[in-house]
Amino acid sequence: MSEQEKVKIAHSFFDAWNANDLSKATTYEASNFMVDAPGTPGPMNSEQNHQYNQNFLSAFPGSKFEVVLDVVQGDYVVTNWKISGTHAGTLYSPSGTAIPPTGKTATVVGSTTTLIKDGKIERSSSFWDMSSLLAQLGLLPPM
Repeated sequence: MSEQEKVKIAHSFFDAWNANDLSKATTYEASNFMVDAPGTPGPMNSEQNHQYNQNFLSAFPGSKFEVVLDVVQGDYVVTNWKISGTHAGTLYSPSGTAIPPTGKTATVVGSTTTLIKDGKIERSSSFWDMSSLLAQLGLLPPM
């Protein structure tokens, strides 16, 4: 599989988000698909990951990912990204607390490392600063 094909697969999530249809990303999920992300107690399966991301997509409708950089090494694609959006819907914290819309715009940068085997995503690990997001929404003191 070429590096370009791997990048296309790794970008499937970002493309699905930007299309406001997270189900489009499931095409590339392996049967043993797992995701690590901030604010979760451990790895998530496909359904849990969909719920996690739908929470943010509903809270920030119309938000868009911008891919900043891709690095491919072997079966891994590392994608650095930026996302911006306006907090226009209820956001649920990891503890389940409902955060009503603030109307504030936030921008967060992060990185996702994607493991691709046989044309499918087996593991995805995202890293981003949830404290920065909450501070931009006025829910934490400015950093």
